[in-house]
Amino acid sequence: MNLALELEGVSAGYRNRLVLQDLQLRVSEGERIGILGPNGAGKSTLFKLLSGLLRPVRGHVKVFGHSVAGMTPAERARHIAVVPQEMDIPVAFTVEEIVAMGRTASLGRWGQSGTHDRQAVERAMVYTDVADIRDRPFNELSGGEKQRSIVALALAQEPRILLMDEATSHLDINHRLEIMQLVERLNAEAGVTVLIISHDLQLAAEFSGRLLVLDQGRLVADGPPADVLTEDLLRRVYHCDVRVRQDPVSGALSILPRPRIASPRAGQGLRVHIIGGGGCGEEVMRRLALCGYSLSTGVVNRGDKDAEVASALGADMALEKPFSYLSREALEEARKWVGRAQAVVLAPVPFGPGNLANMDLLDESLNAGIPVFVVEGIESRDFTPGREAVARFHSLVQRGAKLWRDADELLTLLPKSP
Repeated sequence: MNLALELEGVSAGYRNRLVLQDLQLRVSEGERIGILGPNGAGKSTLFKLLSGLLRPVRGHVKVFGHSVAGMTPAERARHIAVVPQEMDIPVAFTVEEIVAMGRTASLGRWGQSGTHDRQAVERAMVYTDVADIRDRPFNELSGGEKQRSIVALALAQEPRILLMDEATSHLDINHRLEIMQLVERLNAEAGVTVLIISHDLQLAAEFSGRLLVLDQGRLVADGPPADVLTEDLLRRVYHCDVRVRQDPVSGALSILPRPRIASPRAGQGLRVHIIGGGGCGEEVMRRLALCGYSLSTGVVNRGDKDAEVASALGADMALEKPFSYLSREALEEARKWVGRAQAVVLAPVPFGPGNLANMDLLDESLNAGIPVFVVEGIESRDFTPGREAVARFHSLVQRGAKLWRDADELLTLLPKSP
């Protein structure tokens, strides 16, 4: 089967920040693919690459064997249609005028539409249930009506490849299913290659034969839905616990979040000290604050991401000057907050010579009978001479510090309000 899309060693981003890194991808003509991943994973950037709106920093993007960079906008439009998350139209075009724009790249030299063009526009409006509002100005429509009109515009192009970026997010349940069934039909009958970005894991699993999962700009999973949507992968990518069940008869996947493990008042009256830095403690602080815990953190450097988050949450802090070793004064300030805590948590912070003294706070907490909770994976975060952080970490565990993997597990281990 012909390759519809091909990415070879592609890295791309904006200004000096890479969003996608070393992406290798091949999509055969006629595939129907769901693209998943958390916010910021690079999904929309991938679509900009495929549609030619963004050029890669490294690597090559090909459509049906031809470099996207070498195509004119009209050539790209004859191959690829994009349904964005939303579209602003500053001019008061009607729905029918908007949908008819999908034929622009296919018009002849004099720009005159023919019978086939008019049929394509009419068929697209009927399929998407906007024929009855054809004369209404686009800017006066509801969010769902606008989205269906944009889908109609894309369908009127009669593309060989359809890229849908959260195209059903504004639709009600009925129209969401209708649009997905329409896409399924186009794929099956006309051989249109379809790539759909979605945050609805269950919908993506139902309507896709293949799923791609992006995380932090890298492709971390690629395969059939049942192979990709595992509890372990979803936990790692989305940082939350879910249950995945497969119907033994239909094979359909059911993906649901696990029941809430801590109430908003679980930590009321309790204080937790968090040892983090560089943004590593952000998620832990946010989750604990939502559950009512009082927080302190440190030692962290002034201007550090964790210091900004702690300040926003009203947490107490022990601060040190930027790019400095931890001073005796800063450590004494941290000891003060540790002494008032009912638990001390080590976030996934890297250790080097500059912040290794934070390990002293964990040792002292255990000596004082304060429960200590340390996150797994120290081996990949130890940059100290002689791997001293690893040795001290394992000593803490041997003496009673409890291990945790993610924020959900940590919440099950921390002390709760009576």
